[in-house]
Amino acid sequence: MMTFETVLFGAGALVGGKLVWGMFRKSPDPTPYDVIVRINSLEELSTTGWEIVLGQNVDDATSQNPNMGDSRGVVIAVLGSYNRGKTFLLNLLCNTRLPNGNLVHTEGLSITAGRKDAEHTIFIDTAGSDTAIPTDKLDDRKATEALLKEIALHLCSFIIIVVNRLRGSDQSYIRGVLNHSEELDSNKRVFIVHNLMDVITVEDAEKIIKSEIELIFGAKADTFNVGRGKNSTNVKYYSSKKNGKEIRHFIFAKDGSPAAKIWNQQTTIGIINSFSEATTSRRSLDVLNETINFVNTRLPQLVASNYKKKNNLEEPVEQFKIEKRAKKPYIGLSHRKNMEDLTNNPYKFESSQKI
Repeated sequence: MMTFETVLFGAGALVGGKLVWGMFRKSPDPTPYDVIVRINSLEELSTTGWEIVLGQNVDDATSQNPNMGDSRGVVIAVLGSYNRGKTFLLNLLCNTRLPNGNLVHTEGLSITAGRKDAEHTIFIDTAGSDTAIPTDKLDDRKATEALLKEIALHLCSFIIIVVNRLRGSDQSYIRGVLNHSEELDSNKRVFIVHNLMDVITVEDAEKIIKSEIELIFGAKADTFNVGRGKNSTNVKYYSSKKNGKEIRHFIFAKDGSPAAKIWNQQTTIGIINSFSEATTSRRSLDVLNETINFVNTRLPQLVASNYKKKNNLEEPVEQFKIEKRAKKPYIGLSHRKNMEDLTNNPYKFESSQKI
C-alpha cells in the first residue's frame, strides 16, 4: 500500500475494505499535499470541526484494496516560523512541487508522502507561526499553534527545524522545541536546516556558517558517506550538542547559485539517506488516529471553559473528546457526531489563555 493510503485508511474512509475516495473533497487551491487536516482553529470544533482534505496529487485510480501489512515507516516533523522555507525543503525531499512563497500558507496539519528515494516516509508540515491575526483571535491562534506543534512532535521520529539567517526568535523557537522533544522522547533525532535562501556566493555562505552555526551553536564540521563506489557522495554537515544529544546542521543556499552548487544536492542526499537508514525509528503511519488520540489527552488543557473552581483548585467540568465522523471527512466533538447540520447550535467554549 502506498504511504498516503495508509493515512487514509486511518481516516476510516472504507466501505467493504475499499477506500471511498468520493468521501473526500480535493483542495481547490494548488496545494498538492496528500492529506490535509484543517486544524486551523480550536474554536472550529464548536461547529463543523476539522475537515480532512485530499491534495491534488492523489489519484482516484490508485489501489482500492489497502493492505495494512506495510504500515510502518519514518515520520518527519518539519517545523519553523512563518516564511522560513519549510515548503521549499519539502519540494526537495519529496521530489514534488508543493507551492511555496510569501502568499502561500500551509494549513493545519499538512501531510505528504515521500516519493522515490524517500518511500515509507511521511512528512508533516504545520502552519507556520508569527503570521498576523485579528486581535480577538489571538488566544485561539496561540492555543491552535501550540497544539499543532505538540501533535507534530508527538508523531515524529525526526524533527527538522527550518531557519533562515538566524534570529533571536529562531533561537527561542529552537530551544522550546528541543526542550519539549526531550520531555516526550530523548531518542528523537533533530536536524536544523539553515535555509540561506538569499545567499549566492560560496564566500558569503562560509561567513554565515562560521558566525551563526560554528560560533552560536558551537557546531563542528563533519562528514558521512552515502552510497558505494562511483555513486558514493561525501555529505558535509555540522554537529552540535545539547544535553549530550547530537543536533545535525544542514545548509541550503539560494537555488541555482554558486553556493547552492556546493551545498544543496549533498544536503538533500544526506537528509534523505538519514531517513532510509533509520530502521529503528520506524513507527505506525496511521497518523490520523494517533493525532485524534493525542488531541484527546490535550483538550482539557486547551479549552478554557472545561474548568471550574472548587476549593480554590481548577477541576474539569466535563471531558471533551473528538473523533472522526462516520459519513463525512471531518474530525469533531464526539457528542455532536450524529448531527446532520453542525452549523446549528454551536457548542460554546473558549481557548485557554494558560498555554
